[in-house]
Amino acid sequence: MQRAIQFDRTGGPEVLYVAEVPRPRAEAGGLVVEVRAVGINPFDSKARAGAFPIDDPFPRTLGTNFAGVVAEVGADAAYWDGAPVAVGDQVLGWEMGTLRELLAVPASQVARKPADLPFDVAGALCTPALTAHAAIGVLNPGPGDTVLVSAAAGAVGILYCQLALEAGARVIGTAGPANHARLRALGVEPVEYGPGLADRVRALAPEGITAVQDNYGREAVDAGLELGLPPGRICAIADHAAVAELGLASPGRYERRADVLERLAARVAAGELVLPVQDVFPLDRAADAFALLDTRHLSGKIVVAP
Repeated sequence: MQRAIQFDRTGGPEVLYVAEVPRPRAEAGGLVVEVRAVGINPFDSKARAGAFPIDDPFPRTLGTNFAGVVAEVGADAAYWDGAPVAVGDQVLGWEMGTLRELLAVPASQVARKPADLPFDVAGALCTPALTAHAAIGVLNPGPGDTVLVSAAAGAVGILYCQLALEAGARVIGTAGPANHARLRALGVEPVEYGPGLADRVRALAPEGITAVQDNYGREAVDAGLELGLPPGRICAIADHAAVAELGLASPGRYERRADVLERLAARVAAGELVLPVQDVFPLDRAADAFALLDTRHLSGKIVVAP
């Protein structure tokens, strides 16, 4: 048997508990990973809270990202480039129900973890890195662009900011005062969120902005429209109703690719990109980890380490 996080009803973090569940076996084309770190995401909280319909019966599991060590390999399990997976390999990737000690996963959903990338960062990387990468491809900011990024100190936001700056864009990022110094250190011009956002952005960029990347909700979308942007220059990943209502840009259900994840992981390991980790919780404190995540006032990723 192994331990895993489950819940029998939707609700707050208090519905989560540690359960004993069967150990998995590696199927053909797959592997079993000894999970070392799981970065939890807003999607996980929404799934736990019942924010969208899920047909799966209870008890349900949580978690979509992971990093760990390969414990068992099925027949013909290979990485994206055809190289065989081996027991002892350090990997990161995605699957449903990753908050557990042992995880069965298709080899197509794993990437090799750089040896010098800490497990906590690797386990937190998949969703924010691939989402930021997909969102950058929607608006393609570059030289001459001034981009307003909401929740710029969040996981997706901070990676998006770095990618946009690399592409030559000027980046203005919304964040609370506690995160302003961190953003400045990366080259982002911080601005406080809240009422009057459009006026504060106008004061920073009187010549105007050319794009908005919204990672939080309606506020930055409304500010972009107030500042004269057409809906097609506003990309939103959090407020799906606003995307449909206003005709905003969005990466939608983008394709997750192990080769892209592996490349981004290598860049984080090399120090070319930064993804801060705020706190790491053991598996039996997963409820505490989600309580912190649900505050939505963070300075880095929240990670559970089984």
